[in-house]
Amino acid sequence: MNSYQPKKRSAQRGSRQQLSPHSAANLARPFSIISRIPKIIRQAGFGLVLILISNALTHGLINTDVFLASANFRSKPKLYLLEEASQYIYETEVFEKKVREISQKLEIEPEWLMAVMYSESKFDASVLNYQGSGAVGLIQFMPKTAAELNISVERLKAMGAIQQLTYVYRYLMMIKIKHGDYQNLTDLYLGILCPDALGQDYCYILYAKPSIAYRQNKVLDENQDGSVSVSDIDRRMQRMFPTAYWLGSEDVADVD
Repeated sequence: MNSYQPKKRSAQRGSRQQLSPHSAANLARPFSIISRIPKIIRQAGFGLVLILISNALTHGLINTDVFLASANFRSKPKLYLLEEASQYIYETEVFEKKVREISQKLEIEPEWLMAVMYSESKFDASVLNYQGSGAVGLIQFMPKTAAELNISVERLKAMGAIQQLTYVYRYLMMIKIKHGDYQNLTDLYLGILCPDALGQDYCYILYAKPSIAYRQNKVLDENQDGSVSVSDIDRRMQRMFPTAYWLGSEDVADVD
């Protein structure tokens, strides 16, 4: 049985151009310099970078407030449900920033606000209520509610989501002043859906058969008993938005 032996390559004299010592040194010099750079950086560490930033801030080369605010905003993780919002909102960073600002003023978690807007409109600022109630927008402004804010549902419908957030804030602040602080996600949703239910116990009935209001909000009847109670709303919020639901509940747990 013949075994195959690969042929060894034979070096051919003159096949490669010989470099002079001077040319070889010229080619090696850039690589020698590059190889030293990582070592210099490692030796200097972050100290040099910190000194440069400190000097820039001290001498006014960088606006301190803008620098710190930018670093603080970028360090935060992406806001809850922002990916879903991007289906209707192009400038998601601007939208997120405004949601956070509004939430801070209302003293609520921004995740709560994102959850209720998703529940009501999926972040479509121009969507109309499919049950024919006349409600429109991010939190489904009713015509009567819009009038209280000195605007019409037609104008709200024509707005983009970022502009409409201004009216979301005005409405929620109006309810907060009248009924008190929002203690949790369920409170915030009740403030949009039925403010009179705020502060009531879990058995409080918002809508019941055979009313038109119940028919328009039948989807909220979690246990399908023919009525929508505060308990139904609480269960729905916990089922649909567990991440947002439990935010802010640590204080309650600490009391126990």
